[in-house]
This record gives sequence, C-alpha cells and structure tokens, in this order.
Amino acid sequence: MRKQNILIPLLIVIAVGIPLVIYYLSNKSDSPQFLLAKATRREIRVVVNTNGIIDPVDRSDIYAPIDGFVSRILKQEGSAIERGTLLMRLDSEQVRTALAEATAALLQEKRQARVVLAGPSKEEVTALDASAAECEMQLDQTSKDLAVEQSLYLKGATALVSVENLQKQRDQLQLRLENLKQKKRDLEARYSPEDKEWEQGKITELTKQVGLLEQQLQMGSVFAPKTGLIYSLSVKPGSYVTKGQLLAQIYQLGKIMLRAYVDEPDLGRVQKGQQVRIEWDGMPNRQWAGLVEKRAEQVVPLNSRSVGYVLCTIDGEPKELIPNLNVKVEIVIARKEDALVVPRAAVFNLNGQPTVMLPEGTGTVLKPVVPGLVTPEEVEIVQGIASGNSVVLNHGEFTKY
Repeated sequence: MRKQNILIPLLIVIAVGIPLVIYYLSNKSDSPQFLLAKATRREIRVVVNTNGIIDPVDRSDIYAPIDGFVSRILKQEGSAIERGTLLMRLDSEQVRTALAEATAALLQEKRQARVVLAGPSKEEVTALDASAAECEMQLDQTSKDLAVEQSLYLKGATALVSVENLQKQRDQLQLRLENLKQKKRDLEARYSPEDKEWEQGKITELTKQVGLLEQQLQMGSVFAPKTGLIYSLSVKPGSYVTKGQLLAQIYQLGKIMLRAYVDEPDLGRVQKGQQVRIEWDGMPNRQWAGLVEKRAEQVVPLNSRSVGYVLCTIDGEPKELIPNLNVKVEIVIARKEDALVVPRAAVFNLNGQPTVMLPEGTGTVLKPVVPGLVTPEEVEIVQGIASGNSVVLNHGEFTKY
C-alpha cells in the first residue's frame, strides 16, 4: 500500500510535467534570442591614450665650473632658493697647485725682466757720469795748459817737448771722454725695444694665467643662477666632478609642461589645440587639463616603441605636478556632445556597407547606416536609425566594422 501511495502521485507529475516542458521549449524556440542595446544620444570622444613625463618650462642646469671634489652641499632637492644662494663648494687641488706654480713663475719673470724693462741701474749711470765729468774737467785744464805752453814756445820760453807732452795728454783725455760717453750710450741701449716687448709679453701672459686660475678657484663656490626650486641634485659630498658635469637643476614651481609619448601610428591625428587630460597614480582622484602646444618633430625609439614627443601646456600651473613625474595622458582627437551612439559590436560590414541589425517581430532586419566618429567601443551613427532604436549585438556571421 505504501509503494502504491508513492507511485501514483509520481505518475501524475510525469504525465503533467512532460507536456509543459515540451510546450515551453516549443514556445522558446519560436521567440528570437538576441543580445540587444539601444541607440542613445550622448557625448562621444575619440582619444589617443598614452603616457608622458612632466618637464619644467624654464629649466636652469648648473654645471661644474672646475674639476674637483664636492666638499660641501648646502641645499638639497626640493629646497626653494633665491638667485645668488650658495649651493655647494668644490675643492680643486689641481687648481691650487697650478695657481701656486703660476704665481712663482710670474715673480721670477718680473725679477728677470726688471733689468730689461727698467734699463741700467742708477748707480751704473751715476758712476759713468761722474767719470765723464772728471775727464771733461781734466781735458779743459789740459787744453788751457797746452795753450799757455804753445804761447811760451813761440816766445822761446819753453821747449817743444813740453808742448808735445801736453798735446798727448789732451788727446788721451779726449779719447777717454768719448769712450765714457759711448759706454753710457751702450748701457742705455743694452736692450732693444723688441727685447723689452718680449719680456713685457711674458709678464702679461703669466699675469693672465694667474688671474684665470684665481677666478677658477673662486668658481669653486657654486651659486644659484636664478630663483626657483631644486628638483634634481646629481652629486653628493665627496663626489669628484669634471668641468662641465651636471650638478643640479632648478625650475620655478608650477611652471611646467607635458611631454607626451605618442606612438608613431597616432601622430598624424594629433593637432595643435587639441584637449589633453592628465592623470597621475600618486593622486588617483585628480585630473589635470591642458592643450596640445606643439606636434612631434621627429620619431625616436623609446624602449620597444617608436614615438614622437608632443609638447602640451597644463592649465593652472599645478604645483603638485613636479618635473620627471610619469603620468597617463589622454589626447582628445575628436569630440561631439550630442551624438547618436551605439556599441561598436552592433555595426558590421555587409558588402562594404556599414550596417546594423534591428529586431523585428520574431526575427531581424538589416539596416544600412552612415557612421561618424568611431572609438574602440562605440560608433556614432549619423544616418540610418533613430535614438531609442534597439540594435543586435555580437552577430558573428558578418565582418566586424
């Protein structure tokens, strides 16, 4: 009896359930089974998504003026500084040694050139003048004595030999006086103008060398060339630097621009004046706006990419964006606010004609359309359907648009 009580209800359920399932399946097969979306009016934007880096607008690079060691750094990265602020000191043993050697050489050359440039010493000239004056006095006296002797000889009051001796003395004194005068002339003309010019040139050259070395030693103190913020410091205390090596970089806070890395295939679509949107992972809830300022002038390799550097302005001089930040970039190539938009999966090519599929009754109907702006996800429909029309998605039997 118990088995019969269980079996009878089971048979009733089977008898009633099977026809219901058959009816449901038959009705389900008669109704169309499509994934649909509606054509709606809203903004559509065609964008180029890439990355970029923040650059200062007016950057000042500070280079090492001499070879030497960084003995002291007084300002660190992030420090706000005024023009003329002492940033660091460089110590160059090479410059100090060269300056000492050049100074010693200059002093030695001045000593050697003194005789050439100043002429004979006062003592030498005075001695020659005194000898010449004494000789002139003796010559004058001898000439007078000779005149007296000659007068006496004519009167027969003296011998001829006395006259001849006085004449000999006079001649000797005249010769000696001429020799003294010539010696003075030779002394004064000991060095020619060319000799003096040569010595003066050596002194001038060594003086310049000493001055330059002193200037280089002073340049070991590195000062800020302008007011701004240190955003890059390339050396540490104790580092050895060579002349011309980059030491630090300064910029004015907020004075920044964007260098966007646009892939080669997208460069032709980027034009001056297009809107730019910037995002930074460090502040995920913030966005910054800007404009394309300058198109890329060349294509350069960047890791595994070929890109062009597109320069963009940034609105508002944001101080939170600092140089060398890596940011995400969206460049708006085209934009329409009130566009009729459908998912891109709803549009396909039928014999070269952009087409959509509309549901109709238990089936579908094909509708040619005129597309406008196209993004990877959406298509603007300029002509062919109306707002609110449903379109069929994911129909794999046609070529995707």
